Amino acid sequence: MIDNLDKRILEIMKKDSRCPYVEIAEKLGVSEGTVRSRVHKMTEDGIIRGFTIKTSSKNVKALVEVRIDVNTDTEEIARKLSEYDGVTEVFEVTGDQDIIAIVDVESSQSLNEIIERVRRYDNVLSTRTRLILKEHFGEN
Repeated sequence: MIDNLDKRILEIMKKDSRCPYVEIAEKLGVSEGTVRSRVHKMTEDGIIRGFTIKTSSKNVKALVEVRIDVNTDTEEIARKLSEYDGVTEVFEVTGDQDIIAIVDVESSQSLNEIIERVRRYDNVLSTRTRLILKEHFGEN
């Protein structure tokens, strides 16, 4: 279970996972040791599952939405999709679509190859692709 301090630490780290613990401590009015131990505990407990970076690239980025047949194991398809080169994140979602994948590839041809692979699954009813035109990252 996380408390309000943990939530505030996570908010800062989501915007900049490299933010020094000393700086986080100053922002929150606690000691650096407190921040360090909280981050360590959240990592051990699986609340923090990894530290990542966001890059600015000239790649083709897109959201690929996948609608699958009702009697299909959504998790299995999502897991397979997450293993594709160029797929950075996969979400099982509610609504008209069942899965959304974030794709970051070098060309529209590479994007199309991923979409064609997904469409080959027997239980995939349709795909819809939305190209990402511009990214905005939160500031500290």
